[in-house]
Amino acid sequence: MVVPPYAEVGCRIETTDGARAVVRYVGPVEAQDGIWIGVEWDDPTRGKHDGSHGGKRYFECTASSEDGATPGSFVRPHKIRPSVTFREAIATKYLDGKLPVASGATGGDGGDDEENDEGMFVKSSNGQKIEIQLCLKKEDPNAVLGTLDRVYLPDAAIHTAGEPGDAASCGLPAAKVRILDLAGNLMRDWDAVAAFGPEFPALRVLDITGVRAAWPSLPPPGPSPFPNLSVLVMNRSGASWREATAILGACPSLRELSLADCGISRLGEGDLGVLGDLAAFAGLEALNLERNAVEEWSEVEKLASLPSLERLHLGGNRLRGVRYPAHVNVAKPGGPVPFERLRALLLADNAIDDWDSVDALNDFPSVAEVRLTGNPVTESAATRHEIVARVARLSQLNGSLIADQERKDAEIRYLRRVLGLVKGAEGAAAAGGEAEGAAARAPQRGTEAVQAMHPRLKALVDSYGELSTHAAKGPGTGKMGEDMLELTLVCVAASAGEKAPQKKKVPMTITVGKLKLLCEKLFKVKVDAQQLYYKEPFMGMPELLEPDDYDISYLGLKDGSSILVEEMA
Repeated sequence: MVVPPYAEVGCRIETTDGARAVVRYVGPVEAQDGIWIGVEWDDPTRGKHDGSHGGKRYFECTASSEDGATPGSFVRPHKIRPSVTFREAIATKYLDGKLPVASGATGGDGGDDEENDEGMFVKSSNGQKIEIQLCLKKEDPNAVLGTLDRVYLPDAAIHTAGEPGDAASCGLPAAKVRILDLAGNLMRDWDAVAAFGPEFPALRVLDITGVRAAWPSLPPPGPSPFPNLSVLVMNRSGASWREATAILGACPSLRELSLADCGISRLGEGDLGVLGDLAAFAGLEALNLERNAVEEWSEVEKLASLPSLERLHLGGNRLRGVRYPAHVNVAKPGGPVPFERLRALLLADNAIDDWDSVDALNDFPSVAEVRLTGNPVTESAATRHEIVARVARLSQLNGSLIADQERKDAEIRYLRRVLGLVKGAEGAAAAGGEAEGAAARAPQRGTEAVQAMHPRLKALVDSYGELSTHAAKGPGTGKMGEDMLELTLVCVAASAGEKAPQKKKVPMTITVGKLKLLCEKLFKVKVDAQQLYYKEPFMGMPELLEPDDYDISYLGLKDGSSILVEEMA
């Protein structure tokens, strides 16, 4: 049996049941008839051995799974799904399997259309440009091909661009193709991917998500195959950081690089800032490293000297904290400012659990957009307001813009709460005894400790100085009345009917849970059905009071505050 060229040693193949593998051996197997294909599966748990069978080694596997399963198997050639060339994939998708008409395939010299290189647009009612793409009827498929400037062929079993000139002569206007989606195809190595560059010289965006090729560890020699490429998507490609940077060196115009789900845990070897040839990174503006295995922030700091980096996607890693680089070899006098142009730092779904990491965002000179959802530090619903108040330059948090009124409300609420902590710490130091026990329930003890753990306190007092004089009373004399707050309790729960507001004096140290017990007694609304909201005239929307074990003074309530008693749906 003759083995097809797409099943030769080193090729990427897909079996008839959809599994992917690399061919490691082609030939006979002892005590078995015919030709066999030895493969190393992408999913190592699918394998039966490590390339040895019956006491004889036929091939080597490059990896094995952590639980000891071996990734090797033998399969018959007829179990391998045929792979195709790019030209064949175009014919299948656009031409019902017919060979394309080659005339005009290269798009000529562009003619008068050259001035429309940015595409066609219509204007919306507010004057915004909306890009459109004209599609012709299926009855004229060659004409359709001749208009495309973007080609989407994901999971099309493509293993090669074909002979030089084949892809460019498949009916597409090759000189005008700007976007090429080859995600999930079967190219065996970087050379097979690079072969598409000369075919489509105007290419700006290349998506090779899920292409688990053999990637280079050093920049490929010779001229760049993608001189104009600005966006490269390599998610789920299995590329290491070293391999990705080698490819980056072959794409001199690259602005955005995506390496999500690649299992990357380290960003290069050595100390801070060691990324090999930094010239390769000079133009990189956006880097996506989501859902990898980065645990230490020191790895992220290796990116600090990238001069153009504006967006850094780190969601879904294992980071436990954030800090701004203070190392001499990065932040040295006259040297580059660490993360100087970084505007967006996206950190959702990590393991960040401390407010020091949130406060550290103030040290990044340009960061204005942050994502922190899915981190332990954001478990409370009130966290958004605290983050907004703690980080001065934020304009967008967790995908939502921060309005001026929201920032003002958040900062005032936060300031009142922190001043309450300061007052509690001072009172504990002066009175001792029961006051000390009450202060012990707060997250910090001692005025200096409170101020150290809330770095923006001075700046907020400077901004809201007059407000701060009403936010907290001076140290008490130990009399009971001085440690009480008068609250207006307003029941808006439907099951309670119409109830008159109640004014009650309560200790400053009463918890939200105990306040709910009081509201149950007053309004007959069960504790487990209540939601309490804090309302002030200056606030745009009432704020949910939680968690139940927090003191109300810690949450920013003051003398004269209003509490809305709502019922959960």
